[in-house]
Amino acid sequence: MKEMEFITLEDNSDYIIIDKIDNYVYLTKEEERDFFAIRKIEFEKNEEYLCGLDSDEEFDKALELFTNKYKDIIE
Repeated sequence: MKEMEFITLEDNSDYIIIDKIDNYVYLTKEEERDFFAIRKIEFEKNEEYLCGLDSDEEFDKALELFTNKYKDIIE
């Protein structure tokens, strides 16, 4: 069984990392499992940080990556 990874974001809420695909991180809130968020991994000065997506098109791309990976489960 895979151990869950947690992260605390700028809103001081704890999130469970559902998956990482390419440079996207898929999250849910620990206390609110129907909540779903996507953040992008950025690198600056050899440090990794998460930021929001730039556009609706980028959101669609990230969501498509996720749904393609889990299409057997989702359908």
